[in-house]
Order: sequence, then C-alpha cells, then structure tokens
Amino acid sequence: MRAPLVVFAALVLACSAPIALGGIVLTAVVATLAAAHAPVARAACSITDTAVPMHSPLAQAIDSWIADEVPASPLTAIGPALVAGAAGSGLDPRLLAAIAMQETRLGTLGGGPAVDNPFGLGPGLAFPNWQAAIALAVGTLQAMHAGGATTIAEIGAHWAPIGAANDPAGLNANWVGGVAAAYAQLGGDPSGPVFGRAASGTSPPPVDAAHCGSGEKRYPTSPST
Repeated sequence: MRAPLVVFAALVLACSAPIALGGIVLTAVVATLAAAHAPVARAACSITDTAVPMHSPLAQAIDSWIADEVPASPLTAIGPALVAGAAGSGLDPRLLAAIAMQETRLGTLGGGPAVDNPFGLGPGLAFPNWQAAIALAVGTLQAMHAGGATTIAEIGAHWAPIGAANDPAGLNANWVGGVAAAYAQLGGDPSGPVFGRAASGTSPPPVDAAHCGSGEKRYPTSPST
C-alpha cells in the first residue's frame, strides 16, 4: 500500500515476534501508550494453530473465494486464521480478505509475499508469519472502529487517505471501491457496518474502546491534537 496507515502501535511494540518497522517513527507518546495497553496487545498477538476453527463455514467460504479469485495466492488456506484473528473483536473477517485483495492481490503483489504482509500495513512493515500480520490488521481496524469508523468508506479515509504524500499516483482513490467490491463478492454489504451483528450475523463481545483507541494515526498532514 502506498498510503500512511493508522498503525496500532501497541501491537507492534508488545508482540514478541520480531517485526521490521521500516520508516515508521515511534514517538515517546506512542511508546507510553503501548506500555499501557501491553496486555491487550500481547493477547492479539497470540494466535496459535490450536485456536483456529478449522471447520468454520465462514473460513471455508473465504478459502473458496480466494482459491477461485487468485489460485496462485499463498493465502488459499488462511480462512481459519482470519476467522480466529477476528474472533472477539466484532470484526467481520471477510473484510480482512477484501483488504488483502485490494492491497496485494491476496499476497501475490508488491512486498506482501516476502514480508508476510498481505494487508499493506505500514509503510515498511515486515512480519514473521501471516498470523502476526492478521493480529496487527485486526488491532488497527479495532482502533479505527473505536474512533468512529464503521463502514468501508469510513475506514478507507484513515487506511488509505486520498491525497497522502506517499501516494503520488493517487491510487488511494481506488481503495474504497476495490475493497467494497471484494467484500461484496464475499457476501458482505459493501455500504454497511463491518463490525458487530449487522456485519457478520453473530454477536461477538463489543470492542473495548479504552484498549483499542491508542493507535498512532498517520495522515497526509499532521492532525491537530
């Protein structure tokens, strides 16, 4: 992705797996926030194989869609990990697959395959495995949701803001439409909420705004504080 992105800094700092931070500058304020939210961040990073619901119909539907759309994708069996990673957050895991399609064509374009970063997180982030990238993506989306972003269009304003300095080609203008199209293919409502019962037909625990609103927001220009 060629866009400044809300980075859930607490996850980046608290995860035990090594992550290359590329060009991101972590300020003292962000480090303080990360320390305050370390227990939540570590929990988000602790995705293991035993937590993956291997027989989830939703996970199977995501995997089938990926296999149909991009047969060569390295993410063809990632559906269970997406469902497990989103569990308890209220996030519809289909959004993760839709973002991966828009950002890296399901892990086949750009730096995604080499750095296990199918979501375009960063800029300049590398992960030790797909699960670590999922954890940060979910945490980032939770932080956006806690700040009021509920739909794909609202999330896009932060994830891929139009006019971003590091998007000289103006590719961010295509982000909302591309993600919405993929989400619709997966059976989601592209104009509706992507969190909560209305998004997934389930009733997961609500997002804890006190723990999810600490992401460092990176905008085209510095926001007022």
